[in-house]
Amino acid sequence: MKKVFILLMGTCSLISCLKIDCDKAAQAAKERECLLIIEQELSTSTPYLNAKGRNLLTKEPCECKDEGRWWVQYREYMSVGDTLIKRKGELVFYIHKKDTILSFPWGECEGKIYE
Repeated sequence: MKKVFILLMGTCSLISCLKIDCDKAAQAAKERECLLIIEQELSTSTPYLNAKGRNLLTKEPCECKDEGRWWVQYREYMSVGDTLIKRKGELVFYIHKKDTILSFPWGECEGKIYE
């Protein structure tokens, strides 16, 4: 009985560690910025986005990395020549194609809509 109780308490404590702090995650997403024209094919061997190309404003070489896994879920829509735009302070990520603009809001977390 004691072992079952210890196992149950251990499982509960692990589950509470996995709970996301949505406000903190949304704030971290707001802090990221990406203004990039994609010049290299995107890697599909990583769970994160690491786009390489030129800064939209300065035209200098740059990289956009997203360790939050928000942008990478739209990797299939990104191609060489597309422009990625994620402005600091916003919770919308854009992919500008030649004839289309795709927008992806950060969205919902734990039932709350973040904008």
